[in-house]
Amino acid sequence: MIIDKEFLRVTQEAFSPYCPYSGTENVAFLLYSMVRMIRPRVVVEYGSGYTTLFILAALAENTADSKVESALLREKTELLGDLNTLNLSSENPAFTAWLEKQDKSCCVDPGYYLDLKPSHLYSFEEKGEDDEYSRRMTSAVEALDLSQWFSHVHGSGFSIDSLPPGARPVDLAWNDALHYKEFFEAFWPILNPKGGLMIFHNTVARKYSWDAIQWMWAKRSLAKDMEVVTLPEIHKLNQNSCTILRRTTAYQPPCLTRHPEEILHNAVRFMENQE
Repeated sequence: MIIDKEFLRVTQEAFSPYCPYSGTENVAFLLYSMVRMIRPRVVVEYGSGYTTLFILAALAENTADSKVESALLREKTELLGDLNTLNLSSENPAFTAWLEKQDKSCCVDPGYYLDLKPSHLYSFEEKGEDDEYSRRMTSAVEALDLSQWFSHVHGSGFSIDSLPPGARPVDLAWNDALHYKEFFEAFWPILNPKGGLMIFHNTVARKYSWDAIQWMWAKRSLAKDMEVVTLPEIHKLNQNSCTILRRTTAYQPPCLTRHPEEILHNAVRFMENQE
């Protein structure tokens, strides 16, 4: 795991989470865990700082895990022999053993590993490249060897036009600054319709922020394609919450869409791609 004592030393020396304009000592770990769970390919943030480094750490660990899982998936699938004769059924002991093998390939979906594209964080920062704050971020990212997952867009607000053509859809959009309504209107149309997340910091301490979340809810009320949850930190007066929006426009849970035939087909394609 990248998050160790040295990681925390570097991050906290660069950006203290305990200040009136940060307050991300808990949110940073939440974002790290969420990135580890949902494995986003494209992440966008507005307002770089302490949480940036946790997001990057999670992207780096996802990349490393995917390589290990892919190798283990190949190893265990080779043991099945001819996949064209395999009976993908819960009653087949061979399939059960394959699915539940006790290592990092336990229950992995071969479809996920068919097209592993690099993950990346595009961070919009209004401070210029030569600003001391931006230089601190660059130094911390380099010290933690996380540069390959990071693009720092300096000296302007957020803009989808600043993203490269391949940075679509956005899987996770994180706003740790201002302009909540404008951020929503810019990135919701390119947020992944199959469950993409948009997260706003400090949403219950300021009426401006809370009203913005209610406005977003009203905007999507007819479409009914947005889930909302607010997580408050009840022991704090400010910088004390985040609200998570999840776009469900085209989302269906795998239990309704994934079939044994599809798993087998993807396993065959995965093995062919590895040759």
